[in-house]
Amino acid sequence: MPAFRALLWNRSLVNANILAMSLALWVILALFLVVMAALAAGNAYGRRWTPSLGALDGILYLLGFAYARGVHDLRVDAEDGACDDLSGPMIVVCNHTAGVDPILVSSAVPTKIKWLMADDMRIKGLGWFWNWAGVIFIARNRHGRTGLRRARTHLDAGGVIGIFPEGRIERPARSLMPFAPGVGVLVQRSGARVLPVIIEGTPTDTRSAWESLWTRSNTRVRVMKPIDYTSAEMTSAEIAQDLHRRYEQWTGWGSRGKAVKPLTDDPVKDLGAIDGTMNAVRQIA
Repeated sequence: MPAFRALLWNRSLVNANILAMSLALWVILALFLVVMAALAAGNAYGRRWTPSLGALDGILYLLGFAYARGVHDLRVDAEDGACDDLSGPMIVVCNHTAGVDPILVSSAVPTKIKWLMADDMRIKGLGWFWNWAGVIFIARNRHGRTGLRRARTHLDAGGVIGIFPEGRIERPARSLMPFAPGVGVLVQRSGARVLPVIIEGTPTDTRSAWESLWTRSNTRVRVMKPIDYTSAEMTSAEIAQDLHRRYEQWTGWGSRGKAVKPLTDDPVKDLGAIDGTMNAVRQIA
């Protein structure tokens, strides 16, 4: 009997090991299929972008779009032909309504945008995110020209950058702030086309810009046709004024103050919204 019991025990132990190994193999197979499905989805989503994204970037942008749809009910309206050619050099110009703006705009426009951001807005611990997003940091001092040169270099290489020419969040909501004159300077000197984007419906009653990231909203992003100023024979100030005038027409909103801020000798200040990606994370407008 003891020998028979030992045999049954050994057989039960073997069966348990086989079952455990089978479960482990099924789990590994399931994880493999999930990873392969995610890579396939990321690759398919990335092919819709200009230029095409790799599978990993495609997954991350797809997750970003899911966030934008789930939390902010993002709706994108594009003029006919607005997204037909998103090749650079191009400057994405957008009005500024909330700290979440750049994330939502990046989810709406199928091209990888490098946002300009003030260096003192950099949040420690997010270095991996800044590197992945390609944020161009600009210091608010004499070293700011280094960041501006990086932006120009990126444009010269056929890249796309994003700026908010108002320089701060619109308050009250649905009212345009004066545009920074530097947007006209950058457009004129780089020869880049301008892709105007209008955003509205983002959270406007939050106590801080951080809250706009998780506060539900009904956001609408409108993408207008790219504008080419290379043959317009306009000064940089006239370009900035023309953009502001167009935004007034597109939105029907009133303006606070002059259309364009006075030009100074500081190219960093003149560029305006170098705050970019997490612009108002620490700002309560």
